[in-house]
Amino acid sequence: MRCTVVGAGAWGLSAAAELSARGHRVTLVERHGIGNALSSSRGPTRLWRLADPDPLKIGLSLRARDAMQRLERQTEATLHLRRGMLWRDTESLARLVAALRAAGVPFTEVEAADVGRFFPGLAGDGRGAVFQADAGVVLAKAYLAAQAERFRAHGGRLLAGEVVAVEATRQPAVRLADGTILTGDAVVVAAGPGTGPLLPSLGVPLTLRPYLEQVVHYAGIESSALVPGLIDGPVPDGPAVYAMPTPGIGYKAGLDVPLRPLGPGNDDRTPDPGRTAELTRRIAAMFPGATPTVVDEQVCSWTDSPDGRFVIDRVGRATVLACGDSGEGFKYAALVGDVLADLAEGRPPDEDISALSLARLRASVDDPGRAPTALGQTSVPDV
Repeated sequence: MRCTVVGAGAWGLSAAAELSARGHRVTLVERHGIGNALSSSRGPTRLWRLADPDPLKIGLSLRARDAMQRLERQTEATLHLRRGMLWRDTESLARLVAALRAAGVPFTEVEAADVGRFFPGLAGDGRGAVFQADAGVVLAKAYLAAQAERFRAHGGRLLAGEVVAVEATRQPAVRLADGTILTGDAVVVAAGPGTGPLLPSLGVPLTLRPYLEQVVHYAGIESSALVPGLIDGPVPDGPAVYAMPTPGIGYKAGLDVPLRPLGPGNDDRTPDPGRTAELTRRIAAMFPGATPTVVDEQVCSWTDSPDGRFVIDRVGRATVLACGDSGEGFKYAALVGDVLADLAEGRPPDEDISALSLARLRASVDDPGRAPTALGQTSVPDV
């Protein structure tokens, strides 16, 4: 089978590598190159976790963890680390506990005064928490490198170019800005924030909202590479914070609110000093015994779907669409790569993946006023 994959981010590259490994002839089209500075997949780490108030996401996370472990065995590379995660909040905690209990996922309920035992140095603030041991970091840069090597080793072809349209006909076609037309037996579209402009040519009436997010690495918090990840819910004077260790660099943190919308042709990834200052004040309050020192700042992109869940579906007979990463797509990448390859081969989706189809959105009306992130309701970015 001849396949074209549009987008070489975590999802597209994973699909291209898996399709190549299955013996298909695959062309991967990417405008800026694998792991480029404008992609949603840049940076050294991402948070992975089983904990989520959404039961569907817990099930997908369990499958994604298993897929990541299979990929590590195949590539003989370490691609994720188990460090645990502390989730502290008031509003979402009851739903989180109920979802974990229903899924049979072990966890520990933590009294407000005891959070420092699970995360040394974290100050109590009167809110209880949940500690879940099956969590940690995806070594994102290493993951992309492993999938890229897998793709090349199985004869995949990487093509630099800008895709301007995808036709979901019986023999799908991918049109590039330079006039090149790629045809074949199947197409996978996983172009991150670049997916929106391709939807009209696919005949898909879907609204996607790309955003920019800013993260900061701090020294002075991570006394050991063994410290856990953290989701710290909203406080009266600020949004939620998500954070994770990046071995060899520092402790990575971000505010659970977009930096700004990402408009067409906006390639500016300059960090906002005000955002860094706001985050640093919050981190300093959370860790009063530490002196958080900024090591680096980074701006990356993510794309919100109308309801905060992924969109994974087949469009027409032989075109597969994957979009709406909602800021947390990387931890599912190994699973999504397998799923997209299955769909491209014509296999029917299972119940979990069917729940992510376009059908669920056709009967709903997108709310332009919906908050792009709402802890426990849509998504908590893990960038």
